Amino acid sequence: MTESAPGFAQFYEEWFPKVFNYARHRTGSATRADEIVSETFSRALKSWPSFDAAKGDRRTWLFSIAFRAVADHYRSERRRGWLGLDFLLGREPREPGPERSLERTAESDRILSLLSRLSEEHREVVSLKFFGGQSNRSIAKLMSLGESNVAVILFRSVRLMRKSLSGVEA
Repeated sequence: MTESAPGFAQFYEEWFPKVFNYARHRTGSATRADEIVSETFSRALKSWPSFDAAKGDRRTWLFSIAFRAVADHYRSERRRGWLGLDFLLGREPREPGPERSLERTAESDRILSLLSRLSEEHREVVSLKFFGGQSNRSIAKLMSLGESNVAVILFRSVRLMRKSLSGVEA
């Protein structure tokens, strides 16, 4: 791999966790996230030699690939008609576990519920920022928004979620 794509292995090691976190958050499933990450890095490897640094940095480029891979995944799921309850809730079936695991599950479900109240655009911005580790600038470029618009979306989304979590009506 390194002969035909110098630096790709190191790039993969560095960015795999962030792409996985983003894909897992967007799909609610580790299994589907694995598929998306595999597709993302496969596409990235194919186009690695033709990457043009003058057009942007590799992180933004990688997340634009991941963004499209998630969209492709959902289009594929809709075509197959798969809309199970876990899909609608954005999670995969969970095995009963220790009390701590249940607490984390309840907290995650509450956060997912709050995220589901956001518009699709706001959910995507929050996902890219907090689960994908992207900068406001790269999110703006990826989503064709202004950088200040991204900051406002993040501020309002986080404020709304915090108010909801603290029990104060938004």
